[in-house]
This record gives sequence, C-alpha cells and structure tokens, in this order.
Amino acid sequence: MSMETLTYMGLPGCIKLSNGSVDLIATTAVGPRILFYGPRNGKNLLALFPENATETALGSWKPYGGHRLWVWPELFPATYAPDNDPIAHEPDGELGLTLRQPADKAGMEKQIRITLDAAGSHVLLEQTVTSRNLWPVDIAAWAISVVACGTAIVPRVPFRSHDDYVTVTQPLALCAFTDLQDPRFTLGSRYLLLRADPARTDSQKFGLRNKQDWCAHLVDDSLFVKRFAHEEEAAYPDYGVNNEVYVAGSYMEVELLGPRRTVAPGESLTLVEHWHLFGNVPVSGAVRDEEALHQAIAGSIATLF
Repeated sequence: MSMETLTYMGLPGCIKLSNGSVDLIATTAVGPRILFYGPRNGKNLLALFPENATETALGSWKPYGGHRLWVWPELFPATYAPDNDPIAHEPDGELGLTLRQPADKAGMEKQIRITLDAAGSHVLLEQTVTSRNLWPVDIAAWAISVVACGTAIVPRVPFRSHDDYVTVTQPLALCAFTDLQDPRFTLGSRYLLLRADPARTDSQKFGLRNKQDWCAHLVDDSLFVKRFAHEEEAAYPDYGVNNEVYVAGSYMEVELLGPRRTVAPGESLTLVEHWHLFGNVPVSGAVRDEEALHQAIAGSIATLF
C-alpha cells in the first residue's frame, strides 16, 4: 500500500493511491478531480482531455477529463464555474484522501472523500456539495466520470411480459438531439447500451431511472462498475432519472445524479458511489449482442450484491 505525490498530466501536486491491485491518481492543482483509475501500472479507465476548454462569463472552464463533481441543473455559466485553482487536501490513513474546493463563482463548495480498500479494486467516493449562496437553491449533486472510449451499460428493471406485469417501471429521459436510431445505441430488454465512436462526432445522450443500483463501462476486456443507492421515493432531476450517459466522438461521460432538493444557505447534499474493476471479461468483441454481453458480465456483477 502506498500514497505518493507526483506530477501527472502536467499538473503538480497529484496524489497516487495504490494497494497493489489498482492505482488511483487525484490532483490537488485543480478540481476536485480524479485523473486515473485502473489496474496497477495498467491502462486508465478514465479519459483525459487536457486541451479542451469552454469560455464562460466566469472564466475558462476545462473538462480536463477523469472524474469530477458538478451541480445540477446544467445552467450556463453557473454549472461551468471554473475549478482551475489549487484545492485543499487532507490524507486519511494510507489509502484515504479528501479533496475540497472552496466555494466557486457560482457559490458552490465541493468535496470528494476518496477511500481505496487495502486489497482489491474497490474505491468509495463520498461526494458533497455545500451551497454558499445567500438564498435557497434547487439542486442535486452530479458526479461525472469521463471514460475511455468503450461501451456504457445501464441496466433496466428486469423484463416481465405484458401478461405478467403491465405497470410502467421506470422513466427514460431523452434530449432534443437524441436519435435512438443511431447505431451507437443498443436498446435491449436487459440493458441500454451506448458506444463511443471517434468517427461520429455528433452528440447523443440519454437518462434512465436506474433502480438496479449499478451501471458499468466496458473498454476492451476491462469492466468499470459503479454502484450507488437508488431512493424509491426521491425526486430525481431531468424527468426523474439518476443515471445518464453522454457521448460525442471519443468523448464519453457516465453520470450519476443524486436526489433533487431545495438547499438552504450552508446546507449540503452528498452522493456516494463505489467503484469496482474487473479484468479479462470474456466479451470477445460482442458488445452489440445484448445476450452475449450479459453472459460475459453477469458473473462479475453478481459478486457485488
């Protein structure tokens, strides 16, 4: 087990956590951001885009890549308040780290507490947004992972025939630009899949009320799984969804949303997620065949529940 400081992606003051199975690199130069998650000395399951930038009235917002904490709703420029300055950080034991950004120009303070298990691939993220505004705001915590070019996997409520069960089970949220005939989609009875394709630069996005408490992202034979809690009675954003996927070319985001609440000045919302990594998943390239994909990943997912 180790924690070391290094320069990564040209950013000084990065902190690498390693337990011998997986590595995680977070930066203290900007953020809070996690820049690397992957097998020990292996490939990064997160993607980096250091050259990208969006100019706003609040300054230059940079996606950087990796994992970040945002605040819903997506409003311009408030959501894009820059996070380009050094942040506070505090170690917690050998494999724990808290990253804390002071209130940004939209009045939001963000904190990510990272805990890597002593063995295995499990990472616990406790992500907290605190409003420093002077008035109540209607918000949700929004955790976004920019992931390597691959296939996002969002599970549906288990299939039941019309004769067996006729009630609607979950909402699907679409954007004006969403085209369900796009070949990057697979709309199956078990999963909704969306693939990244560098040759297709137009945007696609969907959201689902994910009641199965997990989603995943597949890159080659590596499966990056996120676990989270679904609250049946909660009001979620974007027509009631808690899991969204966005893609444009090779840029892809797997997103989690917490419940939507009106937060008074000084109050906080916390969104918890768990990361797991499985290697050597026997997909044999069959990512467009839902049943073959299910057979390849079901054993790995079953170990988490």
